Amino acid sequence: MNMNRCAGFTLYELMVVIAVAAVLASFAVPGFQSAMSSTRTVTHTNDVITALNLARSEATRRRLPIDVCASSDGATCNGSTDWSTGWIVRTAAGEVLQTWAARDTGAGSLSGNVSTVQFQANGGLPAGTNPQLNLQLKKCKDPGRRNITISPAGRIAVTREACA
Repeated sequence: MNMNRCAGFTLYELMVVIAVAAVLASFAVPGFQSAMSSTRTVTHTNDVITALNLARSEATRRRLPIDVCASSDGATCNGSTDWSTGWIVRTAAGEVLQTWAARDTGAGSLSGNVSTVQFQANGGLPAGTNPQLNLQLKKCKDPGRRNITISPAGRIAVTREACA
């Protein structure tokens, strides 16, 4: 009996384990990327909804109009319908209540049909307004686009749609 023999893995066994791990990883990575993309979409959507809910509740609490608007500097509204630059919640007099920074430029787009959403003292929107915001990541997979709409009463709804 040879007592000098060491216990452990042979090079062949190690190569087989690495090959099996590589095959398993090739199946897992696309699913993980899809999960990360979906999580990023949900996170961005929730950030917008948080801002809208804050504005609505502050409008009813303060009994005065509160704006949510696209902002590139975190202090003023920029008048753009591209909300990817960031947005702020502010009073109609210009007092900034909270800011959200620009979205990751590689992530996709956040745009709307309005540059400002204003909530009135009763929590509703001014007559005749119908704001919509759309969030779509660059690597969008159906139904990966989110459409955020606000009813005249101030209710916020999110629908999932096919990628544009």
